[in-house]
Parts: sequence; structure tokens; C-alpha cells
Amino acid sequence: MADRDTKAEMAPNMDLPLKPLRQLGGNEAYQLAMYILDQYRGTSVSCRYTIPHDLVGLEARAELRNTVEAAIVDVVLKHGVLQLGIIKSESSKPAWVQLRSLDLDKHVQWRFIDESTDFDAASRESIEFELDAPFPDLDTQPGWRVTVLQKSSSEILEIIFNWNHPHCDGVSGKIFHRHLYKSLNSPREATTAEESVTRVVQLPESTPNVTPPIDHIMPLPLELRWTISTVWEENKPKFLWRSPYQADWAPITTSPYKTQFRVFTLDNAILANLLTVCRAHHTTLTGLFHGITLVSLATRLEKQAATAFRGVTTVDLRRFLPRNPPKHPWLEPEESIGNYVTQLNHDFDPPLVSKVRSLLTSKDAANENLSADVVDLVWSAAAKVRGEIMQKLETGVKNDIVGTLKFVPDWRSQMKQAAKRPRPASWMITGLGALENEDFPDKASEDKAWTLRRAQFALSAETTAAAIMISPMSVAGECLSVGGSWQDCIFDVTLGEGVMDDLERWLRQLGA
Repeated sequence: MADRDTKAEMAPNMDLPLKPLRQLGGNEAYQLAMYILDQYRGTSVSCRYTIPHDLVGLEARAELRNTVEAAIVDVVLKHGVLQLGIIKSESSKPAWVQLRSLDLDKHVQWRFIDESTDFDAASRESIEFELDAPFPDLDTQPGWRVTVLQKSSSEILEIIFNWNHPHCDGVSGKIFHRHLYKSLNSPREATTAEESVTRVVQLPESTPNVTPPIDHIMPLPLELRWTISTVWEENKPKFLWRSPYQADWAPITTSPYKTQFRVFTLDNAILANLLTVCRAHHTTLTGLFHGITLVSLATRLEKQAATAFRGVTTVDLRRFLPRNPPKHPWLEPEESIGNYVTQLNHDFDPPLVSKVRSLLTSKDAANENLSADVVDLVWSAAAKVRGEIMQKLETGVKNDIVGTLKFVPDWRSQMKQAAKRPRPASWMITGLGALENEDFPDKASEDKAWTLRRAQFALSAETTAAAIMISPMSVAGECLSVGGSWQDCIFDVTLGEGVMDDLERWLRQLGA
């Protein structure tokens, strides 16, 4: 293991008892309940790097492995929640427990790919496998894994960080890689294979700083009328579950559980053009994704299947959190791994959906670019979404669904009931923006520098949530990667692939 200022002791004391910490917060308990009930399995952010020349080849493999794993340990030691297990996971009051050691053999896997294998295909295969792979022994192992992919003679290396959502949200995956990138580019002493005496790292005995639930550090004001309406909507009798916006075309089915994952990329020139044209139409890339997905599904589904649609946007709440609050003076929200995410619904009514269908037939969708009239509808829907997001950002955490999580006494019971309801939405757009190729003050010399080339965000299927998850992410100055995930059994795979094809084709059209 590399010699680092933050290096952990490598002689574990297995006799020390586990140390219980706080109970899981509302968002954490909600995510855990989904995992326990097999309604969700994993989330990942992967980054592709160009590695230093002296770490390429068979003769440098041991040093490469030591370098990467030292950086991973460095990040883990900076973020307390990555050092924790979960006890009483199947009870109504699960809790975090401080662990004493970390076995890298159980958390870091290396895959060296032969020259004949397509790297992009191997990456997608690994991501799809990791998304559905369970996290064993929740009480004695932190809920995260890293898979490293490399061709033996190539300068390209991919690091896939996959995690169990109770530990952290999507933005946390971006933070993990940002800190990993910084660590990889920090000067260090040369390493040798002989330094890796053991694969078990002893974690600090002092209590780690664990990111607190949002309601522990700031008020979440709820208006009485809004609260009653929201709680009623979640718990109303079955005979009242009728709405044109719910995704009845994709009924909730909890098993079999298998994620279908697809991905495409757009080069930086197209991405730059898309950002420019989005600004010209008073929207964002997130809004544009909603607009195109609306047109795609409205065209591919018959009117009898869906007269209207609901899309969802995930919103990072870190921007609203106080820095260095009195009880947690170490907390820097924008640099902290935890669960600080909420969701915002966008409804697209029957007249709009009907108008889309009247302008674009399924035959046209399969063979042609969007007409000017349909493009106008796309931009109109995109601007609507952007306006609703801006309104949310102005409102902040007032009347936010996260504020109601405290009213749920048992999340497993709640999510069992959720599985019996109609699917609430047809799609979700959950983007992480761009990772910067930063030039750190202490960055290694150019010939020893690690450079980010691509970033990818991916989610496993969520059986009680939106039918299709769209997850864009990029590296500044590089391509945009767009992931798409759905549960294998809820509709024919050709529908999911068709939506992804539409997204790619029409984004290319608008970004040309």
C-alpha cells in the first residue's frame, strides 16, 4: 500500500466490538427498505482515466494496483459513512455501526481485459453486473465496491464506484471520484508489490464524522394543507388510485428483478451546441431530456396505454444546507458524501400528449428527424420543466417531500404498500453535471498525471419508481455519457432501447 499521510494501520484488531452510532435518517431508512425488499440494488459512477506512462504494462501492474488502492483508502478515510455497516437492517429502527477494519479483497476487484475485447462493451457489462449485485453482510461490511478495468497495454483505465443507496446519493458518487482524482494526482513515494503485506485495513478507532440527516441540521418547514394533501396521496384507498399521470402502461412488478442498462455518448462539440441552444430556448439540458423523452414515449405508446405522462427530476439539496453547523462544524455539504437528494414531479397533460401524437407518427419517429412543429413542442416542454425547477430552487426545502419522511414509522411496511400501488411516473431524469479536470496545486508532474476522460452515472431498476431512469453525466471538455435503466420484465426491451435510440438521434439533431 502506498505511503500516504492518511494511511491506515494495516494490522487489524478484530477483537474490538462494533460501535453502534446513530439511527438511520428518514432518507437513509427509505433507501434501506427498498434494498431489503429487493426493490432496488445499486447505483454507480464510473470514470475513465488516462494513466501515467510509467504505470502502463505488465511490469507496472503491481505499482498501478497499489497506487489506485492507496487512493481509494485515502477517500474512504475522509468520509466516515464509507467506513460504516448497518445493524438491525430488517427492523423499523436500523442503525449505523462503526467498523474496525476493511478487507479490500471484498471491496476492490480488478479486471484486466485482453486486447481483442471491446472496452466500451466490457465497461457496460461490468456496470450492469455491479448494479444488480447484492451487498452481503450489511452489519460487517460497508455498502460499496470498486471495480477497476484495464487493457494490459493501454493507458486507459476505468474505475467503477458502486454503492448501496443508504450510504449515499448520486452526487456522492461524483464527490467520491472528484476526491479520488485529487488523491491519484497527489505526489507520493514509489510503491512496490512487497508493500502489500495484507489486504485488510484497520480503520480509525475514533468516532468518524458521519454526515447527519438533513432534518438534524436545518428546519424543513411544512404547510399544514400541503402536508395533509401529500400524506393522503401516499396513503389513500386503492379505489382512489386513478390519475392520467400515473404509469399504468408499466404496472409495478417486484420480480423477477433484473436491470437492463444501455448507454450512448455524444462528443463535446455536440454537447457544447446543445448547451448553447438550451440557453437560447430558456431551458437546460435536463429540461431537454424531459422534452425528448415525452415525445419518444408519446409516439411509442398508444393513446389507450397513456393519455398523459409524469416525469421526475432529482434535485440535490446540498445548496440549501448550512456550512459548518454548530453540532457538525466539520460539515462542508458540497464536499460531503451522504443522502441529500429529493425529487420534483413534472406533469404533461392530455392535450399536450395528444398534440405530440398528432404531429409525429411511430413510422416517422423510427425513420426521420423531428419536424419543426415537434421541435417547438420539445422546447416548450423543456422550458416548462426548467421553470418548475427554478421555482423549486426559489422555494428551497419548504414543502419538500423529504420533510414528510419523519412521519413514516416503518419504511419496510411503507414500501411493501408502495409495491401494490400504480407506478407513479413514467421516467426520471437524474443527472450529475460535469466533473472538472482540475489542475490541483500539488498535482504530480505532467508525465505522472492522471487525466479524466469520461464519466458515467448508472442506476439499477427501482421497482416502485419511474419506469425508465435516464442518467446523463460528463467530464468538462469531454463527451456526454447518457445511461438508461429499466426493469427487464415490465415492458419489452425494444421499447427501452427505442427510447434510448430516440434520445441519441434527436439530441444529435438538435446539437448539430
